[in-house]
Amino acid sequence: MAKLLSAFINWGLLMSLLVNIVNYSDPKNRPTSALWLCIIICISYLSTSFGTRDLSKYLIWVAADIVTIIVILLALRRRQRTPAFYYSLVVLALNALMHLSIYIDVVIAENYEPWWLWSIYTIGINVNDVIMIFALAINKDVLGLCWSGRYIKRLVDTTSQVKNS
Repeated sequence: MAKLLSAFINWGLLMSLLVNIVNYSDPKNRPTSALWLCIIICISYLSTSFGTRDLSKYLIWVAADIVTIIVILLALRRRQRTPAFYYSLVVLALNALMHLSIYIDVVIAENYEPWWLWSIYTIGINVNDVIMIFALAINKDVLGLCWSGRYIKRLVDTTSQVKNS
């Protein structure tokens, strides 16, 4: 089942890459295109999908997610920030945390009995990946993540202005 889900996620990422290639062909869409972001994520996911299926894969996935975040931040530092950019960073960070938690649970704590963390991991990883695929394909703030971030930033700015007065 894991290989089937992995193939579905990789297929979805490749389809979002195709959508972004088509969108990039129109010059007016280029400044807000998620094409380069999509290329980086597709390379990351495809490179880790051919690895071994032992317990060290979780640590490899943590490293891959962190490296992907760093590459995205470095490669796209001069480009306009889009919803797909923020969604991808959040999803990759959450995935890295979930991979790390499972690695700690199974490899370090040597827990082999299923419990709620395993269910959260299984559902969370796949839901996160699907959210990232849609974010890359449509490049819109569908779940309100960017809106929430701006709202929180305004609250923090307002609070700091009140304290400084």
